[in-house]
Amino acid sequence: MIRELDSELAILGVPARRRRRIRLELEDHLACHPDADLGDPRELARQFANELGTALARRTSSAIFLLLAPFGLLVGALFASAGVRTESPPLALTLALVLGVQLAFVGGTLAALRAWRLRGRVAIPATEARVLLRRAGLGVVGAALTVVALGLFASGYYRDFQWSLSPLSWAAFAVGGAAVLLGTALLIRAFRLLPLGTGEPGDFSFDLGIAVDPWLLAVAIAGAVGLCIAAAGVVQGDPFDGLARAAADAIACLGGFALFGRQLGLRRQAA
Repeated sequence: MIRELDSELAILGVPARRRRRIRLELEDHLACHPDADLGDPRELARQFANELGTALARRTSSAIFLLLAPFGLLVGALFASAGVRTESPPLALTLALVLGVQLAFVGGTLAALRAWRLRGRVAIPATEARVLLRRAGLGVVGAALTVVALGLFASGYYRDFQWSLSPLSWAAFAVGGAAVLLGTALLIRAFRLLPLGTGEPGDFSFDLGIAVDPWLLAVAIAGAVGLCIAAAGVVQGDPFDGLARAAADAIACLGGFALFGRQLGLRRQAA
């Protein structure tokens, strides 16, 4: 029985270390209860795989959020300490930095939010696990883009730029690089052991725990982001630039929601 179960677990992708622990627990159980009926090995293996895949997807999403949080704080400190610059870096590099920061924040936050909403679930559908890991993966991709841009800023190539050869820049680069490498390894491990259950994932309203159309939520959030950016432009004495950046960010939010909403579990497949 235990040998058959081990073979089924291996087929489903359960790691050897976890299979050994399961074998030891079952052997101990059978030693105490020799007549115990463990059921069909294939069904028991599927149950183990579902529960392990669910727990791994949740833990991976939460871990990546925690990995990205210190990196985000360091990048925030960099922006807060920005001084006067005499040389502007290429626009593409600046856009890469801004886009990377936003993707890392959105992906990591959405992954942690969905993991929190799914807490206590013994097993979730495979589609829900993929949503969790895609969100966490988006955070890692954004962090990687940010790390590349930070490396170029900190390298000294743009010598008159305020972050050039800055210890804080190098600290953010190192912390971000470590987060990207470890987060990537965690994602690869989690994708190898997805739960097997069927079903549809929740949408953005499920994340927030309110019964509202996800598109209305997206419009409201895009509007709030645009309003904050416009208000910042007014405070900085450049309202027209603030309005332009506000419109661009709001459009980007809605565009991302339209393009990637289903893959990230923000909206459901149309009926």
